[in-house]
Amino acid sequence: MKAYALPHDFPNLDQERQMLASVGVELTEIEATDPQDIARVAGDAVALFVQYTKITEETLSRLPQCKVILRYGIGVDNVDLEAAARYGIWVCNVPFYCINEVADHAFSFLLAAARKLIPSNRSVHEGKWDFLDYRPIQCLAGKTLGLAGFGRIARQVAKRAQAFDMHVIAYDPWAPAGAFDSAGVRSADLDELFGESDFLSLHVPLTDGTKHLINERSLAKMKDGVVIVNTARGGLIHTEDAANGIETGKIGALCVDVLEQEPPDGSHPWIGLEQVLITPHSAYYSEESLPRLQRQAAEEVLRVLGGERPASPANAKWMPETP
Repeated sequence: MKAYALPHDFPNLDQERQMLASVGVELTEIEATDPQDIARVAGDAVALFVQYTKITEETLSRLPQCKVILRYGIGVDNVDLEAAARYGIWVCNVPFYCINEVADHAFSFLLAAARKLIPSNRSVHEGKWDFLDYRPIQCLAGKTLGLAGFGRIARQVAKRAQAFDMHVIAYDPWAPAGAFDSAGVRSADLDELFGESDFLSLHVPLTDGTKHLINERSLAKMKDGVVIVNTARGGLIHTEDAANGIETGKIGALCVDVLEQEPPDGSHPWIGLEQVLITPHSAYYSEESLPRLQRQAAEEVLRVLGGERPASPANAKWMPETP
């Protein structure tokens, strides 16, 4: 049996290769991204490891032996989930590998924005010794952090915020019963979330319903000077509407690890703005998280190839049968 890994940015796939070889599966790395090229090279795949490549129905229809597509990471918006289910292919992600890393990153954004750490540091290196130009500088205690989504990462962000004596509210109509009460977080609807948050952190998947969740209309409901943090998906924020919000002062700081188009070019309206802090899609990374991701990815593929139900299926509700 053969498995294939599409283009990725890992140092190597030695861990996955060894784990699959133990059950007689050969893992081959390929550079193909076009559906026809993938089919030509990997048409005999029983499993496909995907990081950034978009997997459409055209690709899926050309993989007659495929049993599982493993998306390296949490989001699965680059794979057509319903089409995969029609072909009987499980689509799985790796939802546990970087929970603390992303929560740390999101809260680091929040701290940097509140305390104006980036411009203050720059000014000192430029020979200045005065913080007054960077006001307002805020104390976190007593402020309200709003969480759009209340999954694993958001719950860890909530714990960090509570340690700083922040009030935490969250919007998530799909959260498990009791999740809010057990975390000491108040459930809010979207209007409450937008209207009450001093800081707003995004933790929802990118879907048709969440695309451009932050836009001109939602910004109008927010407090002036709101700090918005996004470590989820770039498409959650309407780029031009956010740029306008920064210009008018509606957005006091925009802290993002993800963009709709990555990397941005020099014409991106956020580039160069002092109120915008951008990191290069690195929130997931730590020296520990990368090997953890690769190990858990291989473990999930082995479960499916061994006839078990996957631990983290992303398209279970569309699958015709459950093994």
